[in-house]
Amino acid sequence: MARFTQSGLTILTEHRSPVVGIAQPSSAATQLGFWCFQMTGRTAEISAWPDVESEIHRPTRWLGFAAGAFVLVITLFVAWAPGPSHAIPVWVAWTCIVFGVLFGGALMGQAIVGMLRPDRLRHAAPHILPSVPSEPVIWQGSVVHGRVTHELMEESDGWHYRPAANLWRNDKRLLFGFAIPFSVIFAGILSWFAHDQCNLGWIVAILFAAAVTLITGGSTFCLIGMLMRAGYRRLCSLVIPRNGGDVELDLPEEAGLAEADLATGLKWAFQGETRRRRLTIPCNLVEAVQLCPWKFAAASDITWSDITWAVQGLLVLASPTEGKHERLPILLTSDFVGAARLMQGLARTLRVPFLFSADAEGWKAEETRAKKRPPLRVGGTVS
Repeated sequence: MARFTQSGLTILTEHRSPVVGIAQPSSAATQLGFWCFQMTGRTAEISAWPDVESEIHRPTRWLGFAAGAFVLVITLFVAWAPGPSHAIPVWVAWTCIVFGVLFGGALMGQAIVGMLRPDRLRHAAPHILPSVPSEPVIWQGSVVHGRVTHELMEESDGWHYRPAANLWRNDKRLLFGFAIPFSVIFAGILSWFAHDQCNLGWIVAILFAAAVTLITGGSTFCLIGMLMRAGYRRLCSLVIPRNGGDVELDLPEEAGLAEADLATGLKWAFQGETRRRRLTIPCNLVEAVQLCPWKFAAASDITWSDITWAVQGLLVLASPTEGKHERLPILLTSDFVGAARLMQGLARTLRVPFLFSADAEGWKAEETRAKKRPPLRVGGTVS
């Protein structure tokens, strides 16, 4: 546990045992480099601040329009292209055409509505805490989620910022809901191929198809599930008491990689328990809540990177050094609107300014920064 105090920061970092859950003191606390400083009695409480309204910029909304236009054009081309009328049943052809038109039109319509009526929100004016950097905090092991992973709930002891209750359960249902029908259809097609093309008996063909499906499909879906679970284990939680007491923050450690490689990344993904830190922060040291744009890139190969447009939520803390601030990442997602609303609500709960950098100007600056930034050695995305 690491505790912030007005006189200084006492580091009492604990590592949970992945086997029996016993707290083990770590001598690596100094290696964390986690803010050993002397506070000078400064407070982070701000009684009032002017706010402005900005558009929640979506740098990828043109992709939805382009994808919809592509699906629509291909569907119409296939519908009017000359071809043998007996190739497929008429009802199958018209079903595919109608589905393609509706799907492509829906993608284009959603993108057009987003362009004509963009989402907007209010946040602290740019001159509030101008010394806070607008760029993201780069952490090895970061995972971008395709939706908002947290919720802000009021309970008897205060407010809880925590992972959504049904997040992992719903994703398991979605995974199994896709895996089971896909495996059945794949095994059926493979059985027919083995019987018709390889002249195997139906029993042998079915057993062969079931074995191949279990080995290939089963291992693939198991791997996907383990990767999704590894990403959820790295989510943080925050407790805000009603009486204005200390804020409790629980977050994972950064993957400290001097020379990361594939083996290190796989070890990070499949380790049994993620090492975490528990921080007790006096409420008056919380200066702001921030949302930054991040053109996220994780090294997936030697020659190319997996790029995702995301936003990062941060908790901004006071520092005794003039013009310096300590920032802790508490959210990383590609749901721009959902993340902005959530961070805005968290700032209101903490009664601190909400610093918003994910507007058009902020994304333009992030595009420039991303060109000079190396990709993460360990990290990824979860849709």
